[in-house]
Amino acid sequence: MKSRPRAKLRPGMKLRPGMKLRTGANPRPGVKARARADRPLRVLCVSNGFPPSGQWGTEFYTHQLATGLAGLGHEVSVLSPLRDGSQPRYTVERSVRYGVPLFQVHNAGDPKKSFADSYENARIETLFGELLRELAPDVVHFTHMLWGLSIRLPKLARAAGAATVVTLTDFGLLCHRGQLLDQSAQACNGPLSAEACARCIRGRGPYDGFAQRVSAALLGEGLARLGGLGLVVGARELESRAQRVSEAMLSMDHVIAPTAAVASKFLRAGLDGQRLTQLCYGVDEAPYLAAEARREAALAGAGAGAADPAPVRFGFLGQFLPHKGLHKLFDAVRRLERAAALGSPSSASRPDWSVRLYGHPVGGRHRRYLDAIWSPDLSRRIERCGSFEPLAAPQVIAELDVLVVPSQWTENAPLTVLQARIAGVPVIASDVPGIREVLEPGVHGILVHPDDDRALANAMATYLDRPPVRRASDPPVRYADHLSRVLDVYARVLDEPRAFEAPPRRPDALPARADSRASLPSS
Repeated sequence: MKSRPRAKLRPGMKLRPGMKLRTGANPRPGVKARARADRPLRVLCVSNGFPPSGQWGTEFYTHQLATGLAGLGHEVSVLSPLRDGSQPRYTVERSVRYGVPLFQVHNAGDPKKSFADSYENARIETLFGELLRELAPDVVHFTHMLWGLSIRLPKLARAAGAATVVTLTDFGLLCHRGQLLDQSAQACNGPLSAEACARCIRGRGPYDGFAQRVSAALLGEGLARLGGLGLVVGARELESRAQRVSEAMLSMDHVIAPTAAVASKFLRAGLDGQRLTQLCYGVDEAPYLAAEARREAALAGAGAGAADPAPVRFGFLGQFLPHKGLHKLFDAVRRLERAAALGSPSSASRPDWSVRLYGHPVGGRHRRYLDAIWSPDLSRRIERCGSFEPLAAPQVIAELDVLVVPSQWTENAPLTVLQARIAGVPVIASDVPGIREVLEPGVHGILVHPDDDRALANAMATYLDRPPVRRASDPPVRYADHLSRVLDVYARVLDEPRAFEAPPRRPDALPARADSRASLPSS
């Protein structure tokens, strides 16, 4: 009996579980047929973290991507580093989290490591090669490949026969600092020359200690003039990093940018536009709508609206880092407090408003940031709530009246803004490109200049004078549509021949192993 002919997947068609593909036409040279008629796709997601140990935007989006694809019937696994130092470096922990197999490689930061180790790690590459052999993924989808991983992972995935897709969640490939901000947290129109970027990395910012700033200015620059001597970063190290990034970008079959602002930076840096799709992050709407329904039911049961207006709760959700603009929020709170002390008639003098901070201080070169910007007088209005498990976000946001996002960098469609849109919580945010694309003033909230804490205070006072009104709205792309479009990308890279030259396979592209079916070691 003849088998049913397999369909040719054309651009724009959706790849769904069980869909049969004809792979005989124009196969990629030397690459096995990866889409099978008898099984769903095998997808390996690679990220810098995974909830609950990874608590912020990239990690949360990876959760939404992995669990969403798994819910559609695909075989999804996740690889991420674990940087808490709880196990020896390169120990691998296996688990199943949220129904998804998770591989966590312990790789805590090491202050003695070389600059190259911040973006390239041979041991991580070896473990990754073993995982590729074990899982044999059709697609490896990277939401990050730095900070505990390695820039060569896309190249290794491609050499193993997997298609490679990358979602750009920050500017880490273009900027060692990650946000295209200089050492003083000022916007940079980079990437610049290797020498300029090296000076930025060597430089110290306002939240470094005095001794560190003096040491960087004198000893660091002196060593740089001598070629660095392996002790400080110089132009040569930045040139090597740029070369590795260039090789990695050639190994990406397709790239997804969440906003035009992110896309434009990478196009300017040389990314092939034919391999780029602009697609905003997708967030599962159901938990936010359910949390809002519970909130409304509780208010109705309590007879809300019959007495005085309820206290207004502002909220900040994010890392306590300069590029997140927490210092601007503190300055705005101080302005409102001064206005109240001077007897301002504005309702900013009302006693019934507060700011909830969700997050925690960080280590590294910004470890002094929170201490430098905090003062005891802020405790009257600001409540430090610590971090929360990322999947608790719907309930946390439901308890806020206004979300404040005072970012100081270009941003990448912040997930907190998307979550607030779904919940109907108004947002006060910095008028920067990545936010401007996902927040419409007057509909979803208020945009203010990122450097203007007076404008931020005035925006907060607006919601004190006029109680916030919740208006739930669809995000830029609905969750189901987002997953469908990601599958469209997978279909494209699996079905089409390479439109660009593949990097030659090196003999050491994948670490040799006697048993190709051997499994990763586990803790």
